[in-house]
Amino acid sequence: MEKVLYDIYLAEAEISNHYAVFSSDSARKQELFKSVLKKHKITEAVLDTSLAWYSGHLEKYFQINEKVSKRFTETAEKLRKLQQEETTAKSNVNTDYLILPVEKERVLLQSIDLPNNVYTFKADTALSRYGGNYELQFDIRGLSGSLHPVVTLCIRCSDTIFVKRDTIRQNGLFLSSVDIRPAKQAKELYGSIYFPEIYPETTVFIQNFMLTHSFRPRAGRDLGKQSLNRISDDSHP
Repeated sequence: MEKVLYDIYLAEAEISNHYAVFSSDSARKQELFKSVLKKHKITEAVLDTSLAWYSGHLEKYFQINEKVSKRFTETAEKLRKLQQEETTAKSNVNTDYLILPVEKERVLLQSIDLPNNVYTFKADTALSRYGGNYELQFDIRGLSGSLHPVVTLCIRCSDTIFVKRDTIRQNGLFLSSVDIRPAKQAKELYGSIYFPEIYPETTVFIQNFMLTHSFRPRAGRDLGKQSLNRISDDSHP
C-alpha cells in the first residue's frame, strides 16, 4: 500500500503541476491513474476496498502515510543536494558565475507565517559587482485555484533601484532575472513574494531557493505577467 500511495501522490503532483492541461482533459487524468494501477497490478475496485479497510484502521493508515512522507522528503533532499553539487561545480569552473548566500533554501509557508500576506528575502552578502545578470529561482508547491503569488525582485545600485515583478501561475520551477548595465554597480539584492489571497488552510512549500549573478546576460523568458522598472534611491520600490 505504501508503494501504491507513493505513486498516486506522484500522479496527483503531476496533475497539479500541469493543471491547465489536465483540467481540460479528464481522459488524460484517468489514464495517468490507470497507469499507476497497472504498474502495481491492481484494479480500481481493489484500491477502493483497501482504502475502505484502512478507513477503519486509521492508525495503520497514518503510519503508511508517514513512511510515504519520509520517502518524499528523502527524495527531495537528494535532488536538492544533486542540484547544489551541479551548481557548485558550475561556479568553480566559471568565475563569471556567483551563488549569493540566502538565509533559507527551503521554507514552509502557512497562513500564520504570512500576517501581511508577504514573505521577504534578501542576499546575505554585500554586493559590489558591476553589470551582469541577477537571477532568482526556486521550486514552489501548493498553489491552486486563484492563488497566484506576485514575486518582486529588486537590485539596488548607487543611484537606481531595478524592480522586476512576476506573477506565478502554476506549481513547479520559477525563474526571474534582471540584467544590469556594465556601468551600474549593484549594492543590495532583495525582494518579496506577495500572496493576494490567504486562507486558513493555505500551505505553500518553497525549496531550492537560489540567488545568482552572472556576467552573461540571460535570454528573456515569458513567465506570465512581468514588469521591470527603474526608480531613483529617494523613491519607494
